Amino acid sequence: MQIRSHSLLEFSNGRVHGYQVEIDPSERGWTGNIYDEARRGWLYHNEYNNGAKTAFIPSKWNQFRIEAIGNNVKVWLNGVLTSDLIDDFDSSGFIALQVHSIKDESLVGKTVKFRNIRLLSENLESNRVIDKNEIVQVNHLTNHLTDKEVNEGWKLLWDGSATNGWKSAKGDSFPEKGWNISEGELSVERSGGAESEWGGDIVTTQRYSNFILDVDFKYTVGANSGIKYFVDTYLNKGPGSAIGCEYQILDECPSRCKIGS
Repeated sequence: MQIRSHSLLEFSNGRVHGYQVEIDPSERGWTGNIYDEARRGWLYHNEYNNGAKTAFIPSKWNQFRIEAIGNNVKVWLNGVLTSDLIDDFDSSGFIALQVHSIKDESLVGKTVKFRNIRLLSENLESNRVIDKNEIVQVNHLTNHLTDKEVNEGWKLLWDGSATNGWKSAKGDSFPEKGWNISEGELSVERSGGAESEWGGDIVTTQRYSNFILDVDFKYTVGANSGIKYFVDTYLNKGPGSAIGCEYQILDECPSRCKIGS
């Protein structure tokens, strides 16, 4: 089921793209999850919500309820809440019934059927299903927490505009050079390839022990960086990086393959 979707000549010569509520009879059990067709890929899947994997009934009539209200999209499959997505990429678009291609010749001739397609576009608030806060909510908004996340105890480590809460790993203030804040993004500037030069590493001003960290990152071809945790800023005050455990962010492709291959 495509919702809030589009077909534009300037986008892949008219290819339909946008939110797709998946019908997936495979063993992974992702029916009722949300995929951004032809753009960003999976936005919500049942690895967030294992209890919904068995809601799909093969070869029987199944029922979707899709609530797309504001930036919140929720999906129920046979009465089971399968997706709770917060996303502001598209606020409107058409609804479409999508048919996937058949890649296995043994499946040629299989059919998909739809019925009882109903739409409500008024009095939405009074017809919402009561939220029992029963599954993980996935938030794709930039530098913004939902009410549910705030109630769960999440907080922003960075607000998208200032340097509050961060400092140089080898000093008491935020680096005066080497880092750039623009349009809600924190970027490392070019340093000539030397390790932790120019602005150097930055660390949180507060220390943490047990935590769950959720962060988006993007890098250019050939970039080499990382997200460190349990950093001890006293171990290295000289050249090079701060010392700690690291989640590596590294594009090794230029050293072993051609770009675009």
